[in-house]
Amino acid sequence: MTNTELKQSRDLLHQQVEAILPEVETVIGWTQGYDPIHTTPTFVRDAKAISRLTWNSFCSQNLTGYLVKTPAIQPQDRAKKIAVCVKGCDSRSLVALIQEKFVSRDSLYILGFPCQGVIDWRRVMQKLPVGNIRAARVEDGQLAVEHDGGFQRLELQDVLARKCLRCAHPNPLIHDIVIGAQVPPRVLIDKAYGDVEELEQRSLAERLDFWRSELDRCMRCYACRNACPLCVCQERCIAETREPKWLTQYMSISEKVFFHFIHALHLAGRCTECGECERVCPMGIPVALMKEGLNKIVRELFGYEAGVDLEAVPPLLTFTPDEAGI
Repeated sequence: MTNTELKQSRDLLHQQVEAILPEVETVIGWTQGYDPIHTTPTFVRDAKAISRLTWNSFCSQNLTGYLVKTPAIQPQDRAKKIAVCVKGCDSRSLVALIQEKFVSRDSLYILGFPCQGVIDWRRVMQKLPVGNIRAARVEDGQLAVEHDGGFQRLELQDVLARKCLRCAHPNPLIHDIVIGAQVPPRVLIDKAYGDVEELEQRSLAERLDFWRSELDRCMRCYACRNACPLCVCQERCIAETREPKWLTQYMSISEKVFFHFIHALHLAGRCTECGECERVCPMGIPVALMKEGLNKIVRELFGYEAGVDLEAVPPLLTFTPDEAGI
């Protein structure tokens, strides 16, 4: 997307928000962060704040979690609608939340953004370990970065988030308005599980060693759980409940593995592969890979893909005696 196209998208976003603001209570969107390669969520409630809203390849956060995890803006309780900005993967989370009746479609105004992929700042820092980034933009398949040490270009393929390299749904699947031109999928859905298939080529012992090695770095901070829009057991999470007591607070590898595997199983057939769990992990653990593996199994057994069809019923949330694939 060129600078001109980005400016046009931002201008259209501002115009659209200005038009709907009298009808909505809050607009949940992105704003510029503390440097050019970071954005942060923002909440717009009056016309003076509209100019804060932005859209670019650094808008990595999935904002739909705020709809179910922030009591002050839960849409079911509001007289007016809540407006939320979503990329393609984010819109799948929204579909899943509506399917499970955590939010009502009628209470939302959805601003959809076709997405060419978002930048993973950690991958940028691996290639470019500098401070004081002055400017950054995506152009001609590259990330152009101006910093104290000069000016450099990085291939987009080398700095996109892992989820974007396997994205089959770059365009919003549910929306009231789409801002920007449609984007072709990076891969077809049957080719989206290359990372999982690569891991499956290893023996069971090798896979266990892989996960024990990765999860041993886990700090049990629960950022992955907190960021996931589908982790909605706010008062009865197995990580913290003592009635019944599933987990201890010991930092042993067995407890870490137990938490992450239960977390993944609770999302089986529900995870929309938005990558939030992986994005927020302070230790860089590929925790989304577990959910992708389960999604692959669910797709093979039930022919189901989470967050794609608003009218579908997730297969693990229903029961049929003659279940297909079992």
